[in-house]
Amino acid sequence: MSKQFFFGLSEKIAIVTGGSKGLGRAMAVGLADAGATVVVISRTKSLIEDTANEIIDRGHCALAIPADVKKPEDIENAVKIILEKFGRVDVLINNAGIAPMNRTTDISIKEWDDVLDTNVKSYFLSAKAVGPHMIRQGEGKIINISSALGKMASNMAVHYCTSKAGVIQMTRALALEWARFNINVNCIAPGFFNTDMTAMQQQDEAHSRFLQAKIPFKRLGQPEEIVGTAIFLASSASRYITGETIVVDGGYSIW
Repeated sequence: MSKQFFFGLSEKIAIVTGGSKGLGRAMAVGLADAGATVVVISRTKSLIEDTANEIIDRGHCALAIPADVKKPEDIENAVKIILEKFGRVDVLINNAGIAPMNRTTDISIKEWDDVLDTNVKSYFLSAKAVGPHMIRQGEGKIINISSALGKMASNMAVHYCTSKAGVIQMTRALALEWARFNINVNCIAPGFFNTDMTAMQQQDEAHSRFLQAKIPFKRLGQPEEIVGTAIFLASSASRYITGETIVVDGGYSIW
């Protein structure tokens, strides 16, 4: 079998939520480079249009759909638009997320709800919206973005750690439920990458020194370094893998 068969995404329709910047944007562009038509979903229209335009400028197909992934009606409408335009959904990357740092006693109920709604509920809503169509197709790939902190702990992010652990277990439950429909559900757990989300940690000199010491590669990951894992899980190369979480963290969680 050719490499193109294993890793190519030609004629595939892929959705990336939270694709306006950081890891989401890198994965959206990477899937397009591998041959997929990519639909980028996020709340900020101008930012997802920037991602879509970058993909189009590289000679690929892309569509930007503004939506609040926490709202079921927004997700359902986005999927409706995609099906009307392309007729199918082959890949869903649930990537939308927020990561506020705070001590438990200082976390408001609103902050807790915002983190759980964005990082967990939105993944459920997106999977629920595309699931029936993948079941009807008899195939599909769902990739949930968790975090190394879904397996480890932080003393400043009980809500974030809880949400990302929930994503890992959601992945396992969905994989078990939908395996009979030939739908692969897997998870990527990134460590610390050089993105806007980690800007606060990078600016904190003590925390930056801690990361340099804790990560065996002695550096943060670059967004493009998650792309290969996303393409692998979106492609035929991973067709016998489901319910798994691949940690991409430069060795951060080894010790």
